[in-house]
Amino acid sequence: MSVNNVNLKLLQTFLLAAEHGSFRRAAEESNRSPSAVSMQIRDLEEQVGMSLFVRTPQSANLTPAGTLLFEQVSKAMADVQAGLDRLSEVAEHRRSHVSIGCAPTLAATRLGNILTTFKLRYPRSVVDVKETPPTSAMVMLQEQQIELYIGPEVPNMSEFHFEPILQDRFAVCLPADYDEGVEQVSLSDIAGFPLILLDAQTAARGLINKIVAETGVSMNVQYEVQYAYTAIALAAAGLGVAVVPFIAIPMLPTAELRVVPLIDPGAERSVGIITARGYVHHNYSEQLIELIRTELRQGC
Repeated sequence: MSVNNVNLKLLQTFLLAAEHGSFRRAAEESNRSPSAVSMQIRDLEEQVGMSLFVRTPQSANLTPAGTLLFEQVSKAMADVQAGLDRLSEVAEHRRSHVSIGCAPTLAATRLGNILTTFKLRYPRSVVDVKETPPTSAMVMLQEQQIELYIGPEVPNMSEFHFEPILQDRFAVCLPADYDEGVEQVSLSDIAGFPLILLDAQTAARGLINKIVAETGVSMNVQYEVQYAYTAIALAAAGLGVAVVPFIAIPMLPTAELRVVPLIDPGAERSVGIITARGYVHHNYSEQLIELIRTELRQGC
C-alpha cells in the first residue's frame, strides 16, 4: 500500500473515531452522519488491508493494528500542525517586518528620508537594513534573507527583476592641489594624478575598469577603499583625486573640494530596486517600494 493512495480525510476521520472511541461522537464533531463515518473507516480498512476497530453497539475500540496506525498518524498530524503554526508565526512577523538590502552609498545618502516617511505612515513597522554590495545582496535575495535590494544594476541578473529608477553618473572630487579649473574631466585627464577608487568588490569599480579597458588609459591608483565616504574623505585630506558615483556627493565634507562630472562614455549606471523573480511581497514591503521609487526619482 502506498501513502499516496490514502485520502487525508479518511485519516482525519480515523483520528476522530479513535480519540472518542465512538463513530457517533466522531460524526457529531465532523458534522457528518454516523453511517458516513462508518463508511469512511471501512474504506480506510480496505486500503490498509486490516481491521482497525473492534465495533460494539456502544463503542469502537482500536485493534493492535489500529493502535499502531493511531500513534503514527497522530504524530504526523502534530508535526504538520506545528509546521502550519510556524508558518503562521512567520507570516505574522512578515506583516510588520521588512528586511531590505541597500548599497552602502545609498544607505548613507537616501535611505534616511525614505525610512522616516515610512515610519510616520506605519509606526508599528520594523525595518531590518543590510548594508551590502550587490554581489552579496544577490545571494541574500535568493535565500530570502532580504525582500528587496536598493542599488545599481549588475551583470548576470536573469534570476532577478531589476526596476531602474535613476541614472547615476560618476563624479570626480578635486582637492585644491589637483584642481585645474575645468568643468568636466575624462579618465585620461586625471590619469596622472594620485587616484582614490572604490575597490574591486564594488559595482562602481567594475564600470571604471571597463572604461579603462576600452580606452587603454593607465591609471595612477594610490588608494582603494570600500566605501564612497572614505574615498571622499581621503580626497578632502589632499591625498588625491576621488572617483565616486554622483549619488555619493551629499557625503561631501566641509573641506574644500570641487566636484566635476566624469564624461567618459559608460561612466554611469542604472540604480533601482532588485527583487527575486516570483517572490510575493506583503503590504508593508509594497508600500516601502513605492516610497523608494518616489525618493529616488525626486533626487534625479
